[in-house]
Amino acid sequence: MRAGLTIMSPLYPILKTQYSLSSFQLSFLTSLSVLCFAGSAFLMPFVGKIGGTNKVIAWTLAVLTGAIFLRTVGNVPILFVSSVTVGIAIAVLNFSLPVWVKENVPDHSGLITGIYITIMGTFAAISVAVAVPLAEATSWGWRLSMVPWLVIGFISSIWWMLRIARSPDSNHMEVNSKFHSVLLKRPGAWSIAIFFGLQSMLFYGTATWLPTILVSKGFTLSHAGLAVSITGFMGSAIGIAAPHYASKLKNIQGFLVLMGLMISLSFAAVIFDSGPRLVVWLLISNIGLSITFPLSLLLTVTRSVEASETRSLSIMAQSIGYLMAAFAPGIVGAIFDATLSWSAALVIPVLLGVALGIVGFFAGKPEKISL
Repeated sequence: MRAGLTIMSPLYPILKTQYSLSSFQLSFLTSLSVLCFAGSAFLMPFVGKIGGTNKVIAWTLAVLTGAIFLRTVGNVPILFVSSVTVGIAIAVLNFSLPVWVKENVPDHSGLITGIYITIMGTFAAISVAVAVPLAEATSWGWRLSMVPWLVIGFISSIWWMLRIARSPDSNHMEVNSKFHSVLLKRPGAWSIAIFFGLQSMLFYGTATWLPTILVSKGFTLSHAGLAVSITGFMGSAIGIAAPHYASKLKNIQGFLVLMGLMISLSFAAVIFDSGPRLVVWLLISNIGLSITFPLSLLLTVTRSVEASETRSLSIMAQSIGYLMAAFAPGIVGAIFDATLSWSAALVIPVLLGVALGIVGFFAGKPEKISL
């Protein structure tokens, strides 16, 4: 899921040169997918007719694999088309996984959420690390970078298809009809949605451009990708336990405020610092992002009562949150195009980190949000 998006960011300098694309056009490759995350909420009632959660996950993985194949063999217009398809597929999986956790392991929701988010982060880090070396290895260019994820997607799709074949599920994924009329009136639901949105803006707004920013500060493209990859992996490894322990706390408001401020200060340091120390600041920011992302998903589980409510809260939080996130790469890229300064562009994540901490105080309240 995550590799389908993050693999593009280290390839942007190559795509920019090969196809003469502007920073804003390149950011649109990421923004299209993230925008689909938001819009796909309206597809969920139709997706639910496919079957139960397992069946939805199996078929969506197949669609995601097909979209990566299109990206591998297509031209520039197909790049944008595949970004839409990748976005829709990942959105459905985003909505479905918290529900799968609630249905199958409700007593260990924090642990399982931490594990699958860490696996996502690990593969995202690997995709960033190997993208440029693979792109420079053969005459296939950047297209070779897609092949490992195409193979993994194919194997994953086959595994899930065999799983649902052995265990037929005639149920449908329910989408609560009260979603629009009730949750939109709940301040608690809005705080979770905005928290999710700010966290996603931070991730996509920075992940899209960090390799390019590091190149502007003297890193080679390969070393920039490696630095982003290693810090992302280490952040994910450190963040794996956060949901498990956070789910045992009665109140995580103060912790979420602290994470927001830590992320803000780390990006402020990237603005003013240079050289090898940048890797330290990237690690700190990745730890914060790797902790707040699973916690934003965990909030939809811990602050709901039943699986149907988890599904509704997850759809609301992710649709609104990803709508916010879709603008982040373009905003950061547009500020750079206007000022030709990455320092000016990095003011955006600094401000977003402060806002994340403020909203986290409200999103982290222990009260249940019921329909």
